[in-house]
Amino acid sequence: MEQVDSRRVLLSFSRVVPGLVTVIGGLVLLGYWLNVAFLFRLVPNVKAMSPLTAVLFILTGLAFECLRRRQTSGGKLCRTLGYTLAVSLIAVALFKLVNYLGLPFHVDRVLVSGSSSGTQGVNEMAPTTALNFLFCALALFLFESPDPSKFISAQMLILAAGLISLVTAIGYSYRVLPLYSVGRPMPMALEMALLFMLFCIGLLAAEPQRGVLELITSRTAGGTIVRRLLPVAILFPWALGALLLMGETAGLYQRDLAVSIFAAVTIVVFTFLIFWTARHLYTADLARGQAQEQLQRASADLQRSNTDLKQFAYVASHDLLEPLRMVTSYLELLRKRNRTQLDEQGREFMALALDGAKRMRDLIHDLLAYARLETQARSFEATDCEQVLKAALANLKIAIEESRAAITHAPLPTVRADAVQLTQVFQNLIGNAIKFRGRDPPRIEIAAEQRGCEWLFKVCDNGIGIDPAQFDRIFVIFQRLHTRTEYAGTGMGLAICKRIIERHGGRIWVESVPGKGAVFFFTLPMWTEALRASATV
Repeated sequence: MEQVDSRRVLLSFSRVVPGLVTVIGGLVLLGYWLNVAFLFRLVPNVKAMSPLTAVLFILTGLAFECLRRRQTSGGKLCRTLGYTLAVSLIAVALFKLVNYLGLPFHVDRVLVSGSSSGTQGVNEMAPTTALNFLFCALALFLFESPDPSKFISAQMLILAAGLISLVTAIGYSYRVLPLYSVGRPMPMALEMALLFMLFCIGLLAAEPQRGVLELITSRTAGGTIVRRLLPVAILFPWALGALLLMGETAGLYQRDLAVSIFAAVTIVVFTFLIFWTARHLYTADLARGQAQEQLQRASADLQRSNTDLKQFAYVASHDLLEPLRMVTSYLELLRKRNRTQLDEQGREFMALALDGAKRMRDLIHDLLAYARLETQARSFEATDCEQVLKAALANLKIAIEESRAAITHAPLPTVRADAVQLTQVFQNLIGNAIKFRGRDPPRIEIAAEQRGCEWLFKVCDNGIGIDPAQFDRIFVIFQRLHTRTEYAGTGMGLAICKRIIERHGGRIWVESVPGKGAVFFFTLPMWTEALRASATV
């Protein structure tokens, strides 16, 4: 739940950031046009955000919003517009970086004259600002790419821009000019540093399930630790240093004492955090170890129980066959010897008893087959599904001829399987299609196609169909959708198919509309070249 909530919060935050960046950029421009200082200068007597920077922030916010909406209606237009805006940002940023190498033209001064009242010396963009815009624009280009290497490159660019902005903000907090001017007379404005950090966090938050935020938003112990410690690791040293600097400026102590206090408090706090984190991980490891032990015991108990049940089913079914044969034999003998002595009702009772014995025999045989699926299973080997289908059709020859069924199939692949069990799957599915037919003769189509790393098989028929509400029930042992007077059978066929397919690492399901036939699907892993090579060694 924590993972889902944190990612939802980050995604919501990323939706707000583009509009916020665009609005702030617009307010700064409005402040220059109306000569309202508090709109473009957050703190008096410090560098203000330049008009060109405000325009670029507006373009950055719009590009982010357009690329974020690329998968909505009109997504193609949004993607094109977003990339166009990103290209414009890259062009201006590169132009400014080249400008610092001696190019005489200053695009900043096109918007606001340096001699205007209240804006003297503020209409120039800092080199670090141009570099940040270049990083952010390149990140917008790469961020939505499904290619992991491009996505990682985008995140590295975002983190680089965020680090430059963080160092600038710390420089303003500590009044250390080299941290925010980086050797140039034009420093990055404090508002720009904060806005860049906001944008970088918003861009990272747009993909919280990948890259840097994948660990932070995960439900693992590591994710929990990062979420708890990262804010402390960033904000605590920053806040502590600012407080100590204020005390030093007020004359409460000398710089050497301030540095000593900073070192001592930082050591104490982070030592506590390390031990607290270690304790949390230790507790989590103990809980995980106990859970694994309980899971292993439960798994062992379940395996032992399954083994006992399989053995019981096998023994019980096997031992039931002999007395059942005796009952059936004596009933047949009684019917033959006393045929003339039995009246019509007696003969009906005898027929019902024999039919019940026959159904019990079929049920026991199917139960034995179900119990033997693993105990008497053969190892997997290269199996030609064409030959498997041919064997299944041979076993169903009489039923096919009596029902006048038309069976067609596309080319079938070679898979790694137990040929006997796979024959049983085809036989049961085709047999069901013949049994549950409508008024018209059965038409059955069999095909297979490659889907990723597996083969998808399908068996289509024109039979009576299945109610969608019964799709799961038909694969359960002994479950029947019709009475025995309507359709014969024990209700074991599809349960056996499901167990065979799952043993082979696949899935089986059905799609159907009542009265319009059914399509049974099942998957089998592909018989790869590596498996072929290992099989021939």
